[in-house]
Amino acid sequence: MSPDSGWIGKEGGQGAIPDGMMAHAFERARHHPFWRHLYRDCGHWRDAPVCQKGDLLAALDGFSPAREERGIYLVRSGGSAGGGPLIFPVDIAENHAQRQALAEHLLARGVFAPNSVVLNLFAYSGLYRTAAIVDDLLERCYATTVPMSAQSPHSDMLAAAEMFQPTHLAGTPSILTLLANWCEETGKPPPRIPQLLYAGELMRDSVRERLSRIFGIQRIWSLYGAAETGIWAVSDATATPGVFSTLPQIVVEIIAPDASRFGEIVVTNTWRRRFPLFRYSQGDVGRIVTHGGQRMLEVRGRRPRTFRFYEITHDDSGFAAVAEGCAAWQAVLEFGADGCDRLGLHVVCDDPAILPAIAERLRRHMKQDEGGDTTYVRAVTLADLHIDPTTAKTATLVDRRR
Repeated sequence: MSPDSGWIGKEGGQGAIPDGMMAHAFERARHHPFWRHLYRDCGHWRDAPVCQKGDLLAALDGFSPAREERGIYLVRSGGSAGGGPLIFPVDIAENHAQRQALAEHLLARGVFAPNSVVLNLFAYSGLYRTAAIVDDLLERCYATTVPMSAQSPHSDMLAAAEMFQPTHLAGTPSILTLLANWCEETGKPPPRIPQLLYAGELMRDSVRERLSRIFGIQRIWSLYGAAETGIWAVSDATATPGVFSTLPQIVVEIIAPDASRFGEIVVTNTWRRRFPLFRYSQGDVGRIVTHGGQRMLEVRGRRPRTFRFYEITHDDSGFAAVAEGCAAWQAVLEFGADGCDRLGLHVVCDDPAILPAIAERLRRHMKQDEGGDTTYVRAVTLADLHIDPTTAKTATLVDRRR
């Protein structure tokens, strides 16, 4: 396990991983009750294994805020592992400190200004509260938030946009696309909104072009992080889509890079002291790049997600090629009428003539016999794709086998 490079740091920082910072973070982690089982055989931080979501779930087993002497901030991860959501505790003061640093970074980058008015369509459901995080960031920037949330009816979102004339539209690409579709289908054009902020998903070029055309977007920004690590990076997605500047006190490592230097993004958040988070995998693939004289993080996408299909392990990395020519796709695993596995590729495309070719590519990709019905392709609309009601994200893989 050798990192490609490390600390990006404030103002681009330096390339070498800060040994002292990592050593202190490791000592806090290895003596914490959460992590003793993971780090007990490690004598040096460089020997410490990458922490995966499953490790974090195991560490949190039995944790209760009722036993804490002072309050904590509970944050829910959008995904699940081991059969349930991950709910991570954060010290309130440490959380506020990281948020304040992020707000100052956003102001310095020009993402927001005190006269910004932001239509906030991120999700707020249960313990998943991206919308509330964005509200807090805006208030720290002395900007105005219009907190509608992803769960609002489209008519209410449009009414709020017409009433408050926002400078920014904020949400996941999935929710923003559905709003754009609704505006077109109902013949109710939205007011022009100059800027857009998204997070939670990658934004395809076709989505970028569509949202820019319908809402009159001139500049696009993106936030990056995770529920467990907090938000710690921002991208000018108009100038350099997918390339992020990062906060100080965040150490980024790229593990097992390929020939193009892309590898697993692993993060140590040294803001987190009460509940340390050391060498945590974001579940994404990226690399360290130099842009404008600064070291930055380029995010390519999610790490492939594995699944079992007829006793063979596959991953979802090949479906994009199978669905070539489609605006969007979603793989769906389910049981057929005979109780056996079926895999469907739900695709959004303008030309139904390409569906047989996609079906044949899918059959070959999954190594299924010709003439069988273990795989299928179905043409759907964007609204038909499953969107997680908690996170407001569209999953690439939905497993309905229970």
